[in-house]
Amino acid sequence: MNSTDRSALPAGLPELRPGAHLLPEDGACLMEYVSVLAGTTFSDHPRCTDPTLAALARLVNDSCSDAGRPLLAVLAPDLAATPRADARRTAAVVRAAVGAAFTAAGETGALRRHLRGAQRRYDKVTGTGRLAALARRTDLLHRHGSAVRHLEAAVAAVRDLPLGPQRDAALHAVLSAAVMAASGRRCRSLEAIDMERSSPRPHERLLPPPGAVR
Repeated sequence: MNSTDRSALPAGLPELRPGAHLLPEDGACLMEYVSVLAGTTFSDHPRCTDPTLAALARLVNDSCSDAGRPLLAVLAPDLAATPRADARRTAAVVRAAVGAAFTAAGETGALRRHLRGAQRRYDKVTGTGRLAALARRTDLLHRHGSAVRHLEAAVAAVRDLPLGPQRDAALHAVLSAAVMAASGRRCRSLEAIDMERSSPRPHERLLPPPGAVR
C-alpha cells in the first residue's frame, strides 16, 4: 500500500489521539492505529512494527497537535510492514530520526552530540570484523538505552518549534525519515546533514504539500 495515498486507508479506523487507550472506540495512538490496520491485537506495541520505530511513532504521535496528528495516518501502512529489529536497522532508524530533527529544529550542542552518537553507532554495527559483530550483539541494550535517549532528544528538539503547521510538518518529517531508514532506503550521512543545515530556515523546507510524505 502506498503510504502517500490517504484514500488507500480503509474506512472505520479509529481516530488518532494522544496517549494509550483501552479500546479502539476510545481512539488510538498511531501504533494502536497500526495494530488495527494490521488486524492484530489492539496494542501500542504491535509485533508487526520494528520496536525502535514504534517507540519513535509513539513520541511523535503525542507531540503532534490535534490538527496535525491525523496526517500521521498515511505512514501507518509502512509502519505495519517493518521487519523485526536488528542492530543495523535500529541504528539506521535512530540516525535518520536524529538527522531529520537536526535539520528541522536547528543546531544545538546537545542535539549535535546525539547525532554524532547515532552516527558512531551506525558506523560500528554496519562495519566488518569482530568488533562490529560484538556491537551488533548489544542491540537490545542499545534499544533500551542510548537509542531511546537519542529519539527523545530528537522529538523534544522539534517540539520546541512554535506550535502550528511547521512543527507538525517537522515531526512528520522525523518519522518519515525513520520509516525510510527502516525499509532499507538510503538516509543521509552526517556530512550531508551538515551541508543541508547551512541553508537558512531548514524546518520550512521540510514542509510537505498537503497529503504528501517526504
